[in-house]
Amino acid sequence: MNKTILRVEGMTCNNCKIKLEHGLSSLKNVIDVQVFVSKNKLIVTHDDQLVLDDIKNEISRLGYHVSLTKNNMIVRNIITYVSLLVLAYFIIKYENRVSFDFIPNIRQSMGYGTLFIVGLFTSLHCVAMCGGIGLSQCSKQVSGNKLQPSFLYNLGRLISYTMIGAIVGGIGNVISITGQSKGYFTLLISVLMIAMSLKMLKLLHFNIPQFYKNNKNISIKKTTSNKNPLIVGLLNGFMPCGPLQTMQLYALGTGSILMGALSMFYFGLGTFPLMFALGFISTFLNSRFSKKILSFSGLLVFILAVSMFSRALSLSGLAIINTNSGDIIQASIEDNVQIVEFDLSSDKYEPIQVKKDIPVKLIINASPESINGCNNPLTVPKLDVTAKLKPGINIIEFTPTSEGKIVYTCWMGMITSYIDVIE
Repeated sequence: MNKTILRVEGMTCNNCKIKLEHGLSSLKNVIDVQVFVSKNKLIVTHDDQLVLDDIKNEISRLGYHVSLTKNNMIVRNIITYVSLLVLAYFIIKYENRVSFDFIPNIRQSMGYGTLFIVGLFTSLHCVAMCGGIGLSQCSKQVSGNKLQPSFLYNLGRLISYTMIGAIVGGIGNVISITGQSKGYFTLLISVLMIAMSLKMLKLLHFNIPQFYKNNKNISIKKTTSNKNPLIVGLLNGFMPCGPLQTMQLYALGTGSILMGALSMFYFGLGTFPLMFALGFISTFLNSRFSKKILSFSGLLVFILAVSMFSRALSLSGLAIINTNSGDIIQASIEDNVQIVEFDLSSDKYEPIQVKKDIPVKLIINASPESINGCNNPLTVPKLDVTAKLKPGINIIEFTPTSEGKIVYTCWMGMITSYIDVIE
């Protein structure tokens, strides 16, 4: 009795495990097959009469292929890690150097039909930022109803959007979560998402709970009916996504469970068609493309997670990662009060410099055109200040008590600047 250990590329989920176990077990002289998807490895126990080429040919017939040697895989993984670090650097450095004029200025007077249209256009953002998560679920389908995984994933999104809308609509202004607390929570989520993306890219190995029985006697068709896409879709509603958080703020402002739920439902319904089509198309790709799809999905999730991480640092007030501001504005002192005044831009805040232990009056002149769904409200996490900007003159007052740079940012962490406090 011999054991042959091979590294196999193309495995993405438990269906791949069952498919390989069934296929290789059907070979004559095979005694046992063990497949480890997370490690890209399988172990075949067989007698002396079975040759290695028979195993490789069967693996190829099933749509997978024997991968590189262990040393070559280590070199490849190192190159991939370095590439991801470089990518993360450029994401953090340049992600805020964009204009946010395209973000709709959500108003309480908007009707449900308008909210549907907002969702329809916002789905372009969903495909770019969250499409990788949907693809990772839908590309696992190997047989059965091709519509099911994409439908379940997007149904889960719609349910979670509606439930969250009802919750925040009912809460209203009773409970207020500060920008700093939101930043800490987003930091945790972004770290978990980075770990998930590395797992999808086969660079990190850990086990996650399976929502179906791991039994080699279950047919592949049955295992594809698991509810993983539905569960992932339900969790999608908790993603710290800019447009999604804008709509949650809208639902919060309704002060009604019913209106909050309906607002998020119609918005989610608008995002449904494009996201559903994306997932449905991915189910037609055969197993030879499944690894590429999962790698692409993992890369999208990584980009989203790193972007979230940099924004979370701003929201929590821990670090000034990226600013798209101009020259620093120095305060003038009048009657022992520091006066700082600037005009609000749609896509940036201005850096300012003030002195310690002297009261500050920050005056922000905002035109209706300069206020959008991203730059309003403005938060200073370290000082626990949140200012809802309105057209006209907006005044924020505080007294800095220590030297150093204080982060101030939009409520999503996308537009960031700083207050430089000097002696």
